[in-house]
Amino acid sequence: MKYVAVACIAAMLAYCGYLTLLYVGQDAMVFPGRVANPARTADIKQYYKQLEAFDVTAADGTGLHGYYLPRRRDGRLQPAVLYFAGNAEEQTGFFLWSPNELSAYTVAGVDYRGYGTSDGKPTEALVKADALAVYDALLKKLGPDGRIVVMGRSLGSGVAAYVAGNRPVAGVILVTPYDSLAAVGQGSHPFAPVRLLLKHPFDVAPDAARVTAPALFLIAGDDTLIPPLHAKRLAEVWPGPKAVETIIGASHNNLLDNPMYWKLIREFLEGCLGTGAPQPAAAN
Repeated sequence: MKYVAVACIAAMLAYCGYLTLLYVGQDAMVFPGRVANPARTADIKQYYKQLEAFDVTAADGTGLHGYYLPRRRDGRLQPAVLYFAGNAEEQTGFFLWSPNELSAYTVAGVDYRGYGTSDGKPTEALVKADALAVYDALLKKLGPDGRIVVMGRSLGSGVAAYVAGNRPVAGVILVTPYDSLAAVGQGSHPFAPVRLLLKHPFDVAPDAARVTAPALFLIAGDDTLIPPLHAKRLAEVWPGPKAVETIIGASHNNLLDNPMYWKLIREFLEGCLGTGAPQPAAAN
């Protein structure tokens, strides 16, 4: 019996240590941060001559920084795609090639706190509040009749859905989305009370339930980081028009390389913005 008691105590201590590691390490898992790459910054400035700095001051005075690429047709500023990155991205990764795939549209994105050259330390509440400030700043650039499609990848899909639930948007593009990070984490750690431990649960479903704008769900069929089940659960509560596309054989990180990825995005944008989007052209 003595050995059994010792084994039980050891197991309990190990379990408590496991929970402690999860709790202490969660900030680094949810917001690992990513420093701006100077060489990549130089590249995007060279590729896109009209690229502008997009600086936003958050409500608490924190400086947020990103990029704004205005596109015009017949002298008129075109609708915008506002991008919210994944948790391991900073905006130069998106701006390196994506504006070339979105050549009919204005493109904008600002790094989260602690990412790129943005100041501060991110939390779920701050990232969401900052996202609304970024949307408002972009709308000011576009003018009162400006139209914005919000696009988010992975972690950023929850941020995009939050903006869509609190601001008028023309459409929403959700790449490898989830119903909540708590649910995703619970699946990865089935023996831990993840919902009790998680400081950044990113419960997307309540925001999604308020959005009537059309949405495109892009799901990686072989996604092991955010299993497709979570995207499908989110789609079920989305009340607006939606297209749910699963790209078979794609994983969480290589989905962007699939030839269907940009094709589906451009078709969606053309439909919800009513803009005849040309094929990708040379960078400008």
